[in-house]
Amino acid sequence: MIVKNEENCLERCLQSVQGIVDEIIIVDTGSIDKTKEIAKKYTDQVYDFKWIDDFSAARNFALDFASSEYILQLDADEVLHDTQKLLLQGLDKDFYYIRIKNDLGSGLYLSHQFIRLFKNSPDIRYKGALHEQVPGDYEIERYGSLPSVEILHEGYKTHLVNSKQKAQRNLNILLREIKEKPTAFNYYNLGMQYILERKYNDALKVLKKSYSLGSNFAFSQKVILDIMKCLQSLGQYHDAIIIGEDAVKLYEDVPDYWYQMGLVYLEWGLLKDAERCYEKCLEIGEESTHKLVQHYDGTGSYLAQAKLAEIRLVLDDRDEALQYILSAVKASPDTLALFDIFLSIYPNASNEELFRTISSIWPFSSQRYIELISYLYRQRNPLINEFLNYFDMDVDYPVSVFKYIVAGNYEQAVTEIVSNKERSAEQGPDLTHNLIFLAFATQNPSLVDQFSNDMSLSSKELKWLKKLLENQKAGEVTVSQSIQLIWKQLVTDIINLQKYELMDLLITATDQPELRLLIAESLQSIGLDELALEVLVETSSEQISRKIYMVAAKSLRKLGSMEDALFYLKKAEKIKPDFDVLFEQWRIYTEYDKKAELDLLQKMHSLYPGSTWAKAEVNKRGAII
Repeated sequence: MIVKNEENCLERCLQSVQGIVDEIIIVDTGSIDKTKEIAKKYTDQVYDFKWIDDFSAARNFALDFASSEYILQLDADEVLHDTQKLLLQGLDKDFYYIRIKNDLGSGLYLSHQFIRLFKNSPDIRYKGALHEQVPGDYEIERYGSLPSVEILHEGYKTHLVNSKQKAQRNLNILLREIKEKPTAFNYYNLGMQYILERKYNDALKVLKKSYSLGSNFAFSQKVILDIMKCLQSLGQYHDAIIIGEDAVKLYEDVPDYWYQMGLVYLEWGLLKDAERCYEKCLEIGEESTHKLVQHYDGTGSYLAQAKLAEIRLVLDDRDEALQYILSAVKASPDTLALFDIFLSIYPNASNEELFRTISSIWPFSSQRYIELISYLYRQRNPLINEFLNYFDMDVDYPVSVFKYIVAGNYEQAVTEIVSNKERSAEQGPDLTHNLIFLAFATQNPSLVDQFSNDMSLSSKELKWLKKLLENQKAGEVTVSQSIQLIWKQLVTDIINLQKYELMDLLITATDQPELRLLIAESLQSIGLDELALEVLVETSSEQISRKIYMVAAKSLRKLGSMEDALFYLKKAEKIKPDFDVLFEQWRIYTEYDKKAELDLLQKMHSLYPGSTWAKAEVNKRGAII
């Protein structure tokens, strides 16, 4: 191992290899925390190495101290799992690929295979200053795999890779590497670094360069996938789909490409095309994905099912959405993203009903339910109190503040905040959300005054907010990112806590169209379409008007007012004739005007030739384009 400032995770890593490895060799590259102190509890072989911006140099320095027959490489934020104890049953190959599961958070994983176990031989040494690896250009007979051995990596989950200091360090190393060795692998690594920094144009250039230098490397499939992601991030949806269509012909058994195309289509607004992609993912399945060098776990099963559930919700088919999400939960009960989709299927259910339903669906385990509680707190979902009460759990500040809010004990919640003023930084954005809800619910704007320095608002925004909290007409305000976040969360809190008397006050407090729109969108999402329509007001801004027209049209359609819905859809289309507005019109015409439906399908196919669904629908009706 090579380490630096890893006191938070090193011990867990070393515990995972106890009883498996014969010796532990740790090279420290400049820790200033308790890393070395922890390491010395497990081994007396702890060495110092002066960092020279070269990971291979540090790795090879560590190899020089190894005396055992085989070498296993781990990083401090990794844990080894060997369920069948294969590492203790004898090894006979020079190199072993081991699957590494990168935890992306919320139960999402990116898996890839890498040589992490190899013979201790002087001719096997690391190469590459960054993303170092032992060369993979030996005879195929020298390689083996260990199916039950797995390394769980949590570095992405903690977002350590996104620190500015590490980003600049990695970029400098990669640019130097490419200057000396302009290989496909180095260009690929540079592309990954640019993606982490959200420099998608730069990433696209170097990823294309990587692929042009060779398309049969172990990482080549991932290069194609990341080119698609860059094109999507740049809004070049059609180009991303073209790449995807070529990729699924090259790699027929890889669901990842179909899943990525589905994401592109969804962002593009082509709902039915996305649906087709996710259905294709399920056709391929997960059975053969263990052979892939890199794979997003679940793209052939629970992730695709979750996306299909989301699509069925948009199409107002809650029963089918529920079936998809139940299948997804059965396959991966620890994927918390599924929990959010499940909750959206029951927007008006009581917390007691939801808790009973969840208990019957999610297999019980202490760790899983603890994570659900943590997730509910992060989401500010009042369902948290059902879990806390059932398990008779006490919670400390700052979680206690939200617990009291959910219970309606506003006085105790205020006491908790005020008595812990010196710890306000621990709450982060939740402090602002708690303060604003409590100040609004108790008509006590002085609460905000006490913590104004802890809220990321300008003096003008604070003045506007105080008027709002005093139940006065708040007037116009520039809807900055901070105001939008605060307003959305206040609306969400009021709806989740079912304090609709506060919603009436909030609606009365502003005539600003953009803020009224945010309220209407939230009301529409829980099926209160009539109220959503009452909230909307006109504006001179075309961009906001279009959103208002779309919300109005969708609610009117659900209420059965088809002609009125079409009226607003036509107004939205004049501003921007994208696929979303055309699809909404199609949903109406398909009910009662087949001629108009066909004309619209032809229009959709003409404007969006990338929509396989529109083309198929036109051909199905025997139309000639």
